[in-house]
Amino acid sequence: MKGQSIYLFLFSLLLPWSSVFSQFPGDNSRNNGSKPTLDGFAEVSWEASYAQVRDKFLSLAANPQSDEKIEVVHEDKEKSLLVRRNGIFYLYRFYSTPKLVLDSRPKDKNQPRPEKETSPEEDEHLEPGKLFSVGVSFRYLPGKDVQSKLENKYGKPKKETLDDKKIGGAVVWELTDERQAPPAGGFIVQWKEAYKKQPFTRRVDYFSSKVKAQIEKEYKEFFSAEEIKTLRDLIP
Repeated sequence: MKGQSIYLFLFSLLLPWSSVFSQFPGDNSRNNGSKPTLDGFAEVSWEASYAQVRDKFLSLAANPQSDEKIEVVHEDKEKSLLVRRNGIFYLYRFYSTPKLVLDSRPKDKNQPRPEKETSPEEDEHLEPGKLFSVGVSFRYLPGKDVQSKLENKYGKPKKETLDDKKIGGAVVWELTDERQAPPAGGFIVQWKEAYKKQPFTRRVDYFSSKVKAQIEKEYKEFFSAEEIKTLRDLIP
């Protein structure tokens, strides 16, 4: 199914370790011992639109006064944006409610959705994509060093799952405000894999908790959308 491609992570590169760590998002210490949050990634907030994020990086890339090296490597409109920033790859992922789910929902007669013609490429989604995840890819680094950098900023992880050899697996940080429903904030996943028989990391993913909850809800709607739409059409 189209759209699932946003979950594919195929990017890595060779860089000096010091360069990677100088740009790594978890490289700063926590402030005043306060509870860390994850309301976005770096300077971009969760649910920022595809157009906003794209324009931001195109502007930074064209700024002659900037000392950063920024390049928009690949674009998939309203779905993903791959940016190389100072030698590290950042995959910004966007989500929009599938058209099939929108069509299956009851229509508000007082506020009808405007009709517009769409191309085959745009037909799957009608709404603008909003940022829900960022994947960071870099050269293989010792897993313990990456985890230490993240702990320095976000505290101890909530859980860690490893394979039978205690090498591969994932480390998860949950940085949410449970007082809200769906919870605000986000979570981080550090992936560990075997390299030279040791746990190394080359990818860390950041997610919005709120949009994650929306995706899970609409995923269930998606697989019953055709039936719901048919029943509604049978009984106007």
